[in-house]
Amino acid sequence: MIQVTKAGEYGLRAIAYLVNQGPDAKISIAEISQARQIPEPYLRKLLKPLIQKGIVVSIRGVAGGVRIARPLEEITLLEVVEALEGPINLNTCLIHGASCQYIGTCGMHPVWEEAQDAMFEVLRKKNLTALLESD
Repeated sequence: MIQVTKAGEYGLRAIAYLVNQGPDAKISIAEISQARQIPEPYLRKLLKPLIQKGIVVSIRGVAGGVRIARPLEEITLLEVVEALEGPINLNTCLIHGASCQYIGTCGMHPVWEEAQDAMFEVLRKKNLTALLESD
């Protein structure tokens, strides 16, 4: 089965929560943890790559927390998913530099390539505004 990992799901839940609090909202990790039912220690671990990639900013101190680092329109879902999951490849034959003895003779390679390109296109077109909840 091809699916997003638990880390990816939790990370996206946390991002969605932040997005819906407003563009400049600074939210405590404890609040996100409770609101989205993500264990707080695990959430802290998940936020690290999002901070490193410039998707989320961490504010230290008693009144600290996290917030979205850039305008919602500038952050794609592909950027978030790859920060959480690492490089996405539907099959090992699509990993750059990977060797597959069947490339050129396997009918599935172009199918995997097309499917992966379509998924990338959707995630690249959608930015964080897609996570805004409607009233």
